[in-house]
This record gives sequence, structure tokens and C-alpha cells, in this order.
Amino acid sequence: MVTVTIDGREVQVAEGTNLVEAARKAGIDIPTYCYHPGLSVVGQCRICFVEVEGAPRLVTACSTPVNDGMVVHTASDRVREARAAVMEFLLENHPLDCPVCDQAGECMLQDYSFEHGLDTTHMVDERRRYPGMERRLIGPHVVQNQNRCIHCTRCIRFTREISETSDLAMMKRGNHAYIDTFDGEPLDNPWSACVADVCPVGALTVKEFRFRARVWHLEETPSVCYGCSIGCAIEVGHHKGVVHRFRPRHNPEINGWWMCDHGRFLAEELNGRDVDRPLLRTGAGEAAATSWDAALQWFVEKACRDGGPRVVASANLTNEALFLVKRIFQDELGARVVVPVDPGEPRKIKNAHGQWVESADAHPNASGARLMGLHLVDGRELEAFLGEGGGPVLVVDAGAHPWLGTEEAARTVSGQTVGAIAMVHTPLTRQAAAVLPSASWIETEGTVTSSTGRVQLIRRGLWPGGESRPVWEILTLLARRLEVDLGLPTPVTPRRIFEELTARVPGFAGMTYRRFTTEPGIPVIEEVADVG
Repeated sequence: MVTVTIDGREVQVAEGTNLVEAARKAGIDIPTYCYHPGLSVVGQCRICFVEVEGAPRLVTACSTPVNDGMVVHTASDRVREARAAVMEFLLENHPLDCPVCDQAGECMLQDYSFEHGLDTTHMVDERRRYPGMERRLIGPHVVQNQNRCIHCTRCIRFTREISETSDLAMMKRGNHAYIDTFDGEPLDNPWSACVADVCPVGALTVKEFRFRARVWHLEETPSVCYGCSIGCAIEVGHHKGVVHRFRPRHNPEINGWWMCDHGRFLAEELNGRDVDRPLLRTGAGEAAATSWDAALQWFVEKACRDGGPRVVASANLTNEALFLVKRIFQDELGARVVVPVDPGEPRKIKNAHGQWVESADAHPNASGARLMGLHLVDGRELEAFLGEGGGPVLVVDAGAHPWLGTEEAARTVSGQTVGAIAMVHTPLTRQAAAVLPSASWIETEGTVTSSTGRVQLIRRGLWPGGESRPVWEILTLLARRLEVDLGLPTPVTPRRIFEELTARVPGFAGMTYRRFTTEPGIPVIEEVADVG
């Protein structure tokens, strides 16, 4: 460790740390455009100029490592003058379209022009233009506005160093330079929208989010992507009950600063709901809306009698919900419980250490189910399990496996007594005798266990829509009706369920909710050989 003094504040940092990160640790913000902690350092935008005592000229903070005893000034007159000059050069060709730019509100050029720029300009020439490169779709998800580009090259370095696809390159030189796709091919790698995340201005934006909402209206809720077993940390942007976007949230051990396009564009799924109240079917007629009281009573009398139902749980559920499934149905009722898993498309992401992290399956919590000793099955085994007949069937999540959403699944359980918990209708739920409405991922709270062996917290950002409820709450109500003592204090909350889980499941021992606020996921204790 070395000690440096920045604007009068002493701070200790690791040897080799650059001045931008050292200042950040001291609570001082040094402006940057080309610098990104997950990319190589090029030192070309020059906005991060600082003054180091003993140095003959100003230095770029991003490319200057700390030395023991170094004294740094980030707001001296020399620094202010230099940053103002840099800002003037960056703005001389920039269009004055902030009111209609989709980046407004989170644009670094906009912010730093107020903090470090001049309130006038010496520009008298006509601004540079890039005809045909304004509002140009350069891939399935990314829109380019080249007139706004400040040539920081973050996007180029991302495709070379992170995605390793080299989709983007700088064409021509000097005042005529511009960003374009290599050889005119589309920007179509699995992480393409990350170039919009790293773009500090409005030159690259995501097509699916453009003009949907002003960012200062959005509420951001920290969560975890449910697109596969990797469990990328994300921010969910929502406004007035509508989810508008997912963005990666920094987690050095899992996804670094990145996320794949597949996970990013699952956001819209959270807005689709067609099961918003409990349903009961009378005879061979259509299912009709009913009360929660009546629907729960049906589950007690019809689905949970004679040794309990055959239960299809879900690797899409939180650890807390899966723990309740195990406690109620497997431990107390002696029912057979399976958790279907599907390999899905292979996916991978780079963590902050530059290592690829690959998915194990298409579910966010198969690892949690395995740690609890629940029986995991594939699609073929799931079909055989449901085709056995004999006794009622309870499907805790109608989206637990792709096969459950098919007409074949509905035919397999035809003639059987089926109860389901679902957010959207499938052929199976349309013929089920009873359906309970479940909350979406952003409408619940709990933990999930990624295939990297880390447990992460998802937070509720929205109240459940309609009459839907989180699965953990549904199971708690059902346990009360069944007179199953879960040993939980009232009122029951995900935190209290998690505390009971950590006491009963060895892999989670010693974990607390408080640790989730300071750690990038808590590693599970090495599982014993006979679990799962």
C-alpha cells in the first residue's frame, strides 16, 4: 500500500492504482471520458488532467499510477483552465440537441460541460457533419448518432477486449475520423448493447429503450438477471409500474460491468401478465375469477390430500420459495417434488478479472435447488413424472420449463387434477382446475444462487399487479391452511425465511441479509457429496 494526498486528503491505495481510482477512494470525482475501469487505458480525451507537485506539466490521472508521498491537486487554476479548453474542443462540433437526445440526464458531456466548461465558445466555423450516419441502426439493438461522437474509443475497446469480436473500428483520421462497423458488417455480437452502456454521450443508444422514458423519471432497483444461471447483477429501471430497461450493475466476481443482450431484453417480459386473479374451474366449464380464500381452500381439499400432490417446483424461484416448497411438501406432506431444468442456449460473460463465466443452464436458481437437496430433472424426466397419473398435480411455476408451455404438456396432464401458480397463461393453465396469480421477478424479494456458487439478493421494485402475490407468500398462506408449522415468526418475510434456511441448509450457513449490502454475492459453503 502507498499513501497519497489528493486535495488535502490522505488516502492509502494499492501500488499501481491510477489517480482516478485513488481519488475516487478519497471521495473526489475526477472527470473522465475515455477511461473505463473495465477497459485498457489510452489517455486520449485529456479531461482528467490533474496537477502533481514536482511534475513539470499537468498529467492525465487515468494513466498516472500513484507513488508513495505523491501530492495531487485536482481543482487548481491550471487544472480548471486545461479542462475548460478540453471541453471547448469536445463541444465545438457537438450538436446542440440535448433536449431531444435520449442520453440527456445521464450524459457525461452534458454534466461536465456545466462543471468544467466555459459559458461561451470561440467556434465560428460550421460544425462538422456526418451525412447518413445520424440515427443509423448499426446492429439489431444499437442506434448510432455519429454527429454526437467524441472519439473516446470506449466502444471500440469493448469489442476488442471484452466481447473479443472486433466489430467496431475508427475510420479515417483527424477531423474526418468516425466510428463504423468493421467491413460494414452489423454489430451483432451477444453483448452488443454494452457499447451503449460505455458510450459517455448519446452517440450509441439502445433501440429498444430510445424515447421510452426520461431517465430522471426512472426508479432504479438493484436485482439479478433471471435469464440464465450466471446471475448477472443488474439495475431494473421502472416508472409508474412499467419496467423499461435492464442495465448491468457492477459485480467483480460474476459479470464485471457487463451483461448479455439476451438478459437485457428480458425486461419487457415483466410487463406481460394475463393471470391477475385467482381462478377456479367448475365442472367442464371455463375457469372463473374467485377469491384467494376460495382458491386456497381448493388447494387444501383437492390438491394437498392423500399424501400430497406430485409437485413441480421451479429453478426460477428464489431460495426462500424453494425452501418453503421443500418444507411443506417434501418434509411435512411426504410428497414427491421435482425441479425441472433446461440447458437453454449456452451463454457467457466476462467478470472484472477478464475471465469468462459460462452458464450451466437457463435458470437463475438451479444451484439453490440442488443445495437444498431437491431432485432436479430434465424435460424427458419431467414428462414421465407428469404422465404417471395417480393423484393431483401442483405446478408451482407454470414457466418452470419450456416443455410446460406446450400443448403436449397440457395433453399429458389431461384428465388429472391440476393446480398451478402462474403469471401468464399457457395451454396447461387453461385446463387447470385452479390457478393462483404469481408476482413477477421485480415484484418479489429474496435470494438466488448463481452457478458461480454465489448467493445474491434481489429486491422488490414494484408492488404485485392485480391480485397477484409472490410465490413465497402464497406458500406461506397455504402452509397456514394446511396447519404446517414452519417455525417462522410473524409477520413472515423473505428475510425471516432466509434466516430459517441458513439454520437448516448447510450450504447457506452463516449468511445474513446485511452482508448482501457490502459483498458481491456471498459464496456458498462447499456442498457435501450426498446433496442433490
